[in-house]
Amino acid sequence: MKGTIFAVALNHRSQLDAWREAFQQAPYKTPPKTAVWFIKPRNTVIGDGEAIPHPQGETVQSGATVALIVGKTARKVAAEEAANYIAGYALANDVSLPEESFYRPAIKAKCRDGFCPIGALSAVRNVDNLTIITEINGREADSWHTGDLQRSAAQLLSALSEFATLNPGDAILIGTPHSRVTLRPGDRVRILADGFPALENPVVAEGELA
Repeated sequence: MKGTIFAVALNHRSQLDAWREAFQQAPYKTPPKTAVWFIKPRNTVIGDGEAIPHPQGETVQSGATVALIVGKTARKVAAEEAANYIAGYALANDVSLPEESFYRPAIKAKCRDGFCPIGALSAVRNVDNLTIITEINGREADSWHTGDLQRSAAQLLSALSEFATLNPGDAILIGTPHSRVTLRPGDRVRILADGFPALENPVVAEGELA
């Protein structure tokens, strides 16, 4: 991936449900009314088969999702026109430390080396009715359906392009549910969805990586 990777938090209904009470308290006072964006910088990006570093003493969680890959320059694109700007989709893993707050950017949790595996581009053209499965060491550990997202892939591209020009090669991670799978050194995490090349990565203790 050579472009910028944007990602959206709180785009799954289970996340909003889990945080509903907290969002009534300070400093939030009210749930967010627009998409909550963050960026996965280039140091996070790895490919299929590459190792996810596991920092010592930290809880590391898998976040199976889909990456929308931008195909041409997009600025203020209507959701109805979004398909014309999408090159395709790939499986991705928004690896993270546990989310403790949405009030401040979670750079330490989201932006660590190797915390964004992205797979190969698929031929799938619509991801609004997709089941995404996480396997750990060959056994299913979690699954979720994109129909439970608050905003579709097309709506996300439209919302982001309203204030940020998107360029070919940029990507948008479309969201993850509240429940995540904990990763441990020695695990192999595999993300699956119909029509997509699998995305598989070993988890390696950070100190063991050169």
